[in-house]
Amino acid sequence: MSKRCPDCGFSNEDHRIYCASCGEPLDAHLRLIQNLEAQTKKAPAKEAAPAPEPKPKPAPRPKYDDEDYDLGKMAREKKSSPLPWILLAVGILAVVAGMLILNYVV
Repeated sequence: MSKRCPDCGFSNEDHRIYCASCGEPLDAHLRLIQNLEAQTKKAPAKEAAPAPEPKPKPAPRPKYDDEDYDLGKMAREKKSSPLPWILLAVGILAVVAGMLILNYVV
């Protein structure tokens, strides 16, 4: 049995993939693939995607009439050092030690 070319009608041998006369593919699936490739090459380039919308800016922090409750000011304030508390404790211990020594001596 022979394969007949769908384009030119030439009768080809069974083992052939392409027509011996015109060179067109004899297999319907191969023809479909070539047609799709040709359409892809001819298709116009896709339009560029629209630019993404800019992200909305965050809402400004609320300002209060009373400056003591301004959240930004509170966040910027430095934390106090533990040094005054340490000095106070040392002073109290010195006074207590002095009183004990005076009571012992007297």
